[in-house]
Amino acid sequence: MRTFSSALPSDDFKIRCPRLGHQVPFSYCRVENTGTPCFKTLDCWHGHFDVAAYFKQTLSKDEFAAAFMNQGRPKVQTLMDLIRQAQDRVSQNPSGTDGGQGPCS
Repeated sequence: MRTFSSALPSDDFKIRCPRLGHQVPFSYCRVENTGTPCFKTLDCWHGHFDVAAYFKQTLSKDEFAAAFMNQGRPKVQTLMDLIRQAQDRVSQNPSGTDGGQGPCS
């Protein structure tokens, strides 16, 4: 069984951020510009210390749930919705013209 450190990593300890593509300390992940932790913090830091326990101690249950339990919509679902919207636009204007209302008008 793997044991985890309960101590916070020091700010000179950095890991690669999959969203930014470069090294960041835990302090960067704890608070984004919205004032909440990055939604990927649990995934990124779980191998380095007990990050879930840290946030359960420092956040309320509602804050924890809002930060980490809301998975949002999958990218595939978003892409399918965009494809349907484009198909709807094309079916509403089958001639392929936009009546002079395109981006160059």
